Amino acid sequence: MTDTPVSRTKFSRQLVIVGAAEFADAHGADALTLAALARHLDTSAPALLKHVRSTEDLRAAVASLALAHLASSIDIATGDLSGTPALSALADTYRRFALTYPGRYTLAFSTSDARTAAGDPADRELVLLVERTLAGRGLDSVAMTDAGRIVRAALHGFVSLELVDGFTRGAEPGASYAVLVDLLDRSSALGSRHLQETP
Repeated sequence: MTDTPVSRTKFSRQLVIVGAAEFADAHGADALTLAALARHLDTSAPALLKHVRSTEDLRAAVASLALAHLASSIDIATGDLSGTPALSALADTYRRFALTYPGRYTLAFSTSDARTAAGDPADRELVLLVERTLAGRGLDSVAMTDAGRIVRAALHGFVSLELVDGFTRGAEPGASYAVLVDLLDRSSALGSRHLQETP
């Protein structure tokens, strides 16, 4: 008979979610299950079930945590910037977050039911921040929606490939990323970068 692990740690939902996020970053998003996390935390799956309902709930919670953290980082980085400096700060922060927290980043965009505490889609704040970054470029509401989607798709596509070693030939990925951001900045779909630009 195998003894059930007994942990001396007093868990809370927040501690379990943070532990799960760190586990995902270290071992990969696909490796995150209740059983695997319980082993990692030297406890039992039933003990974790007091704080999360299932592996799916755990993964969704990590996704929500990641999206909130990413949005907060972008908010701080872009601040009162606009034009090219704002887009550059957004892009740099986005890539740095994905490379620093690869597991939770992957979960953030592979979990469809991630929600905020208020029940809103967890990526809502990120969407609004991207659009704030593009403010002042002369875009109407329809064009702004398109521009925001283009920026998010481009940045996500690049870092997703980078996270799976999709760039094995040629220049260091950071150089190519800078070219991508410059192309976005110059794209007519993003309006005029010179209408309102801060140094």
